[in-house]
Amino acid sequence: MRSARLATLLLSSSVLLSACTESPATDSNTTSASTDENPAAATEYRARTELPSEPQPLTQLPKEAFNSIEWIALLPEMDLLALQNPPESLNEIEDGSAEDVIASQLSSQAPSGDVNNNSDTTGEAPTAFQQALVSTSVVSDMEGQHIKLPGFIVPLEFDDEQTITEFFLVPYFGACLHLPPPPPNQIIYIHHPEGVQVDALYDPFWLYGTLETGIVENSIAKSAYRLRLQHIEPYYE
Repeated sequence: MRSARLATLLLSSSVLLSACTESPATDSNTTSASTDENPAAATEYRARTELPSEPQPLTQLPKEAFNSIEWIALLPEMDLLALQNPPESLNEIEDGSAEDVIASQLSSQAPSGDVNNNSDTTGEAPTAFQQALVSTSVVSDMEGQHIKLPGFIVPLEFDDEQTITEFFLVPYFGACLHLPPPPPNQIIYIHHPEGVQVDALYDPFWLYGTLETGIVENSIAKSAYRLRLQHIEPYYE
């Protein structure tokens, strides 16, 4: 069932390597074409993005100044607990069945917030697991932390030379492109005017930067974190 697989992807420590070695190639030319064919999506992105007006310049720090973290460090305790304990009924639904489609839609539509104060289209309160799949809750202590984090790049803005200046960082390959997006608190938005070059979107990278909290939303996905990027390099163990 797709919701259960999503939780597994988020919590698996081996997802980066498995995605790198098993996923089919996707290059940045493909992404560029899809954006060019859909100018409305780019307009919507610019209209709905919430960004600081003028961030202060960053003091350049050496790579040694950044602490390596895992993606689950960005999950509040309640969200992590919910994702680690999906409802048993999810594992009993056959992939591709009508029940699978309905359950996936309920998961993607479940509002974040207090379980007792929300209900889905059936009139029943969404489960903690459903809410965790769309949660924008953040770990407040991560604000301002200098972190090093591995992930995959989902381009949002780039030029004719495929220099990417805005993108989402996600924990597994295909998120937001071929697979449903992770929860917003497992997506990081990055605006880097200097730009980065990516030969293939299935290649993971290490990113170093200062983490901030705040919602950024567009037609592709919603993120609950932002990163002020300082260094980027190919992923290694």
